[in-house]
Amino acid sequence: MRERINRRKLLRLAREESGQELVEFALVGLLLMTLLFGVFEFAYAMYAYHFTSYAAQEGARFAIVRGQTWSANVTVDCGSSYPGFTMPYNCTALSGDITNYIDSLATPGINVSNLSVNATWPGTTANGSTTNCTTYSNTPSCLVQVQVSYTFDFIPLMNLTSVTMNATSKKTILQ
Repeated sequence: MRERINRRKLLRLAREESGQELVEFALVGLLLMTLLFGVFEFAYAMYAYHFTSYAAQEGARFAIVRGQTWSANVTVDCGSSYPGFTMPYNCTALSGDITNYIDSLATPGINVSNLSVNATWPGTTANGSTTNCTTYSNTPSCLVQVQVSYTFDFIPLMNLTSVTMNATSKKTILQ
């Protein structure tokens, strides 16, 4: 008799709680998926920030080894800017060349149309002197500054505004 009562109670309890697990799973699953997408999106934003910093450093490095004296004894037609970064090896780097070089560095996941590059030659040396930089601002010992900004767009599900990431690199021209 006692066994029958316990079985009845268990069956009644089981009937009263039918579907509760499904509701709990839906609530916890929604919270878990939101958290998971948030972690992925944050990691993707850090990836974009790292690329922005890397691109500024590499653009400045590209410019410092291709200063005014780089092509002094070369008869290659350098033109103005080469699309898709097909610039000949012995040409002096111009602003458009640096932009094309940085665009060529873009890795999967980086939208090149959200990338902005600004390369300038301030016309000073690292200590602020303009002595060697009066005729050409991209001569050896003068500075080159490369600024890269990237507009990061969150996925539409997050309903967040875009974030602009900026990086600047200043280096002394070697050649």
